Amino acid sequence: MFGNLFEEEEKEGFSSTSSGGRVAKGGDEPPPPRGRSTLCGIKNQGGTCYLNSLLQTLLFTPEFRGELFSLGADELGCLEDKDKPGAKVRVIPLELQRLFASLLLADQQSASTADLTDSFGWNSSEGTNQHDVQELNRILFCALEHSLVGTTGSTFIHQLYHGTIVNSIACKECGNVSQRQEDFLDLTVCVCGVSSLEEALWNMFVEEELFEGNNLYRCGQCDRLVTAAKSAKLKKLPPFMTMSLLRFSFDYAKCERYKETGRYVFPLNINLRPFCEETDGEDSDYSYELFSVIIHKGGCYGGHYHVYIRDIDQLGQWEPPEEECKIKTQKKVKDEVKQMCEPTLQEDDPLSVISAIITQEPSKSVLLDQLGQKIMDKISSSWCKKFRKHYGPIGKFLQSHNDVFMLVSNGTRVALKANPPSPVTETPSPAEQTTDSDPSTPADPGAAEEPEPDQKPEPEQKQGSHWFDLNDSAVTSIIESDIEKQFQGKESAYMLFYRKTQLQRPSEGNGHFIFHLYWKRGSQGKKLLSGVTIYPIKQCIGSSF
Repeated sequence: MFGNLFEEEEKEGFSSTSSGGRVAKGGDEPPPPRGRSTLCGIKNQGGTCYLNSLLQTLLFTPEFRGELFSLGADELGCLEDKDKPGAKVRVIPLELQRLFASLLLADQQSASTADLTDSFGWNSSEGTNQHDVQELNRILFCALEHSLVGTTGSTFIHQLYHGTIVNSIACKECGNVSQRQEDFLDLTVCVCGVSSLEEALWNMFVEEELFEGNNLYRCGQCDRLVTAAKSAKLKKLPPFMTMSLLRFSFDYAKCERYKETGRYVFPLNINLRPFCEETDGEDSDYSYELFSVIIHKGGCYGGHYHVYIRDIDQLGQWEPPEEECKIKTQKKVKDEVKQMCEPTLQEDDPLSVISAIITQEPSKSVLLDQLGQKIMDKISSSWCKKFRKHYGPIGKFLQSHNDVFMLVSNGTRVALKANPPSPVTETPSPAEQTTDSDPSTPADPGAAEEPEPDQKPEPEQKQGSHWFDLNDSAVTSIIESDIEKQFQGKESAYMLFYRKTQLQRPSEGNGHFIFHLYWKRGSQGKKLLSGVTIYPIKQCIGSSF
């Protein structure tokens, strides 16, 4: 799939011959400079958008970047010596260093991955063939680990990404528990039949699978077939948790693959304590925050990848998206919600059922305690029987779709955000009638200044929390709420990258790695960037330089 990516393994972790791949050809004209974001994109070789998205994620992982740059010429060798007989040159990490240095410092709109893919052993056709980014992630990590054997960086992939799962089978007769540990660098989580990442993790690490009836388990201690329960728990949590979403499934009736495009919610912050074997640690031991989302647009036989990344070290110049983009986005969301609210009823879709019920109410809202009965009247089936298995309790469903529904009348009624009830048509709850029946009661002077529930202002973003969309050569600023657009549809999240909240970056360290690379590494740091125009150092580092 990836050419001779393990060529270095065959030569005891070293490369002494040049690859027979492409040679990057540069024109006489200088490349266009960086854009307004001051971040550098990556050129697409024809089908390498998946590679570009993964490389940008690794670049914006400060701990990965720091470990890579900590390896010097005494351990990796020099690229100039790779053609010399008997030279021990670790080409893949050196080319990755050079690419990262170019992305950080070269004053160009986008960098080329031709030299890096040549070190993989790719031929000219590999750059135009698109592959799966999750598979690339595993193969690239494996290739790096083999290439770095015998160096101080031989274990850094393991230290950053390695976790373990303990699988248990408990006999219901004698209580004997059989356990087996399983290593992982990323978790593959289900999308089909679940509505959120937390629900998928709950099914994986909390729910038990029973062996009973015709599917019994042979207990070694009882020496016979018995009823048993199978479960799994996270035993060791890595600093970085990568979640690969199983968007692609197989339809056995049609004998063809298809992409799951339904709504699948994932949080910006997640606590993994409920899914762990040991739960007596501090909250910070289980808390993770999202910092990268690789997105796939298209179907199961082709498409395009790009990535949303949180700029932890404030490398780029973030600016709010233009108002025109906001207006188009708001119009798109309203159109989508309007389509959901069309009177055409889809009885298998709870979103369609509840929207139709609310739309047909004169007050454009429904009492929460009457919603269950109205669903029964509408589709001749209860929520619990029809939807609970896949969507959970009705209250949880409404909460997870807060982009469509809103609570009014002190939380006693539910309405559609696209068509909120007016003060005249909205039926007040009994509590409101009691509170507001006296017209002489003075109004709260600050009440008029509070924003409507569907007009929540964009929260002020903290330091290091700005997001960018890196789409091959193009880099644009986005707001955090744009991530919610990737919950569903043909363009949706495919891989999620979380980092422990304990891995806080010191504010005084922002940009200092550039100083470390270019100046403190001396001639080696400059060799990484030979032949390129250096981006202004003070702009890269900021006022702390």
